[in-house]
Parts: sequence; structure tokens; C-alpha cells
Amino acid sequence: MIVGVVADSASALEPDLAAANGVVVVPLTLDVAGAESGEGTSPSEKTAATVYDGATATSGPSPGSFLTAIEEADRGDGVVVLTVDRRFSSSSDSARVAAAATDRRVEVVDTGTAAGGEALVVLAVARAARAGLSLDALVEHADYVSGRVRLVAAVGDLTQLARSGRLPRPLASLGNAVGVHPVFELARGGTIRLLRPGLSERAARDLLLETWRRSRQPGHRLHVAAMHAGEAGAAAELLDAVAAEVTPATSLMAPFGPAMVAHTGPEIRGLAWWWEPIPGGADARQP
Repeated sequence: MIVGVVADSASALEPDLAAANGVVVVPLTLDVAGAESGEGTSPSEKTAATVYDGATATSGPSPGSFLTAIEEADRGDGVVVLTVDRRFSSSSDSARVAAAATDRRVEVVDTGTAAGGEALVVLAVARAARAGLSLDALVEHADYVSGRVRLVAAVGDLTQLARSGRLPRPLASLGNAVGVHPVFELARGGTIRLLRPGLSERAARDLLLETWRRSRQPGHRLHVAAMHAGEAGAAAELLDAVAAEVTPATSLMAPFGPAMVAHTGPEIRGLAWWWEPIPGGADARQP
């Protein structure tokens, strides 16, 4: 039998991709104009514009939602539940409550990342589950991949970062006035590390690619996700630039879900990736 895999919708997995990999997705809750709404199993079910206009907060799925997903995913060998970093949502806490409320074998892993970064962890664990790894081995694998995933993003409009309390309003107003595009890295544990800003959209894009390029490791295969909040063309452009230099083992576009856009605003694009060692192998493509 195969260990079941459950993830929250902050992982930004489209339904077809989740289903193809045997992942059961649980939607986060979004507060829009004072009314709670599930963001849906597909991050694109609600537009970034809708979120930007009215969303003020997000919360994790209820323990009951996780319990239902656990029951659906369990094939008899247990379930691993993968969640967005706890600093962005109470998803991890809710999953642990659900795990404690059932007699099924359940392990909860806080991936320490979000969006495309979380998606890459979920896909890596799902593939390892299909390869027959045990529940304990999958938890170790999830921790390993989570520790290797990197996520960098650029924000074009700072208004929502100020609304969410992650950036002082005067600084956001100044940045918007001069057209700065802050570039940041989401470190494991929810810490945001600012990189040097781009003074234009193109400069910010180039900085994302430069950061990825500097991380390159010979003898490793690449798993990469390009993220967007409605501008799929921008994400496709990032993937094309990466693929021109390295043939990825995994390549996907991961739309930021409303729960993430509620923190950042819709003018955001990013890259998430990790390098998987190949025993005795060489880089996927030499430059």
C-alpha cells in the first residue's frame, strides 16, 4: 500500500496536478470584507484582484477539514500532512489537532515555506510515497526537501504588504512613489530576507534569475516552480529563462493563491527551486 499525502491549498497545486500525484488538498480560509470563504482547492478559483480589493486575513483549514482529507487519503499505511509555514497560517496547528483526534497513523510536517516552495516539497513527498517509502521515511524526506527549497519573489506594489502589517505604511508609500520592486527570499521558518531591490520590473526579474543562477550545483537535478498572481506570462518567461540553461526534472507554474496574495498584493512573481543530488551524476545540462 501507499502512504497518503495531504496538503493545504497554500501549496498552489492545480487540481489536475494534485490528483495525478495522489495529493488530497485542503483549502485555506480567506476573510473577504468580513466574511470567511474557502479559497478552493484550485488557487485560481478566486482572482488576485478580488483578494486585493477586500481580503484582510487568512486562517488555516479547520481540524474537521483536515480530518476529512486524512480519511480520504489513508489507504492503510498512514498519512503525511504537509502545511504552509506556521507564520502565514494556523494550518499546521489545525492539522495537528486533526491528527490527535484520529486513531489513524498521521504525521504533520510544517514545510517552512509557501506557494511554489511548498508545492515542490509536496510533489517530492508524493513521488516518494508512490515509490513505496514508509511514513517515517517520508517525514524525513519532507524535512530534507524543505531544508533545500529556496523561494525568491519580487513585489511591484507595496500597498498590501502595508495593509497586512508586514511593511510600514510610510515605507510602502515611498517605495510605490519611486517605482521600487523589492526582492526578497522567504527563508525556512517564515523569515523574510530582503535582497537588493530592482529599480524596474525587468531588473527585479533579472535579480530573481541571478539568485537562482548563483545557487546552481553540478551533479544535481533541478526542481523548479515559477509563481505568479494572475500573470501567467511572467511566470512562463521565468521558466523559459531557467530552461535555457538547465533542463529541469520538475517544472511547473504555481499561481499564488488568494491566501498568499492577501499578504503580498497581486503584483508579485517569483521562483522556487531545489537541487536534488544525483549519486555519481553530472549536471542536467552543461552550460
